[in-house]
Amino acid sequence: MTLDLATEVGYAGLNIEAVARRAGVGKHTIYRRWPSMAALLLDALSRVWTTDLDYRDTGDVGADLREQFLRSAPALSQPPIGPVYRAVIAEAQSDAALRATLHERFLATVEQSTFDRITRAQRAGELVADADLRFPAEVLCGTLYYRWLLSTKPIDEEAVNSLVDMFMAAYGTGSRS
Repeated sequence: MTLDLATEVGYAGLNIEAVARRAGVGKHTIYRRWPSMAALLLDALSRVWTTDLDYRDTGDVGADLREQFLRSAPALSQPPIGPVYRAVIAEAQSDAALRATLHERFLATVEQSTFDRITRAQRAGELVADADLRFPAEVLCGTLYYRWLLSTKPIDEEAVNSLVDMFMAAYGTGSRS
């Protein structure tokens, strides 16, 4: 309901009073549970941030990265997630507590999921054994977030292929399990 309202009126037109009105409750009911609009939106986003965005593991890490990134891009760009998530990220730039919560609940989760997938590939011999993959996981995710948030360039198949090819050239062994 909150994301639907946000989609209808945009983040700038969204306020606790409108959410309360839509829910048929007083605004104090909303404020008791969520101290700010951004906190309410984070909760709403977490309800639609589903396991559909989890990595698949086919035994081919390059293919899995490509598939995940291409599947995630539209979810990040389109309602209900896209516009609201952008607005929360923008709000987080001037709110340290919100930024920490956003990182913990969303960004760290995405990075950890990517790290887990490439670490499994490393153990399977698809990636070099002696590399610390924490930073490469962050770079893989960060590149896509940069394009999505700050660039007019698309997250399309060409961009994803280039990113994954660069990662595999740096860390791949050329063998698959």
